[in-house]
Amino acid sequence: MIILDADRFGLSQLYQIRGRVGRSNKFAYAYLMYQPSKVLTESATKRLNVIKEFTELGSGFSIATRDLSIRGAGDILGSEQAGFIDTVGIDLYLKMLDQEISIRKGEEVDLEDEESSQPVLNVNTHIEDNYVEDESLKIEIHRKINEIDSKEKLEIIKNELEDRFGKLNENMITYMYEEWFEKQIELIGLKNVNETKNYIELVFPESVVKKIDTEDLFVKSYKISTMFRFKSKGSNLLIILDTIRLEKHPLLYLTELLDYIETKYIKGID
Repeated sequence: MIILDADRFGLSQLYQIRGRVGRSNKFAYAYLMYQPSKVLTESATKRLNVIKEFTELGSGFSIATRDLSIRGAGDILGSEQAGFIDTVGIDLYLKMLDQEISIRKGEEVDLEDEESSQPVLNVNTHIEDNYVEDESLKIEIHRKINEIDSKEKLEIIKNELEDRFGKLNENMITYMYEEWFEKQIELIGLKNVNETKNYIELVFPESVVKKIDTEDLFVKSYKISTMFRFKSKGSNLLIILDTIRLEKHPLLYLTELLDYIETKYIKGID
């Protein structure tokens, strides 16, 4: 089979047409042709590459998913196509869709996850246009930063972004440390984090305090910064970082301290 001007067909059309050749023990070929002098659009190139990539039986779902990413999943319950589903992720999209349907039905929706997406500390998470203008790339960068769960992963992603888009400014680096800080809070099991214009307070519940050698932690915190203070409130331990006279961003001190706690007292690695 020869398909002329294959760049003008949709992905599902090409898949269906190609499926008409070859049966059981009969081997056949489908040739997708386009004008050699024609400059293909980005979408057309992607469609042809997908057809070339998925040749085995049962590729329909993979092709449909890829088609969704090329054309866009669309606004939630809307008619416009967004085109960012690859970078946002199909799981998040379906969750958003489910929430929107529930809202339209007048059902109560748990927005706890949406609230938790806000930074724990007052940090700028905006990606400036002078770093990356393309909105899909910005979403991809946000997704990558969201994967940071260790100092090693932070450095890997930092190097990758700088290799692709250029040197990161201070706000972007702070954003990455804030993401790591959030993961540390979750893993260690902090009860609360309070921020004022003068200090940041970490509240450790009794269940975590029992795992910690407070004397050792005090010595370690003093080595990191003399601006750390320890207080006891009931069964909770409060570790307070005074932020007024710090030389670096508070997150650099906080993540170093929490990394020590995570490594030595949560994971038990000396």
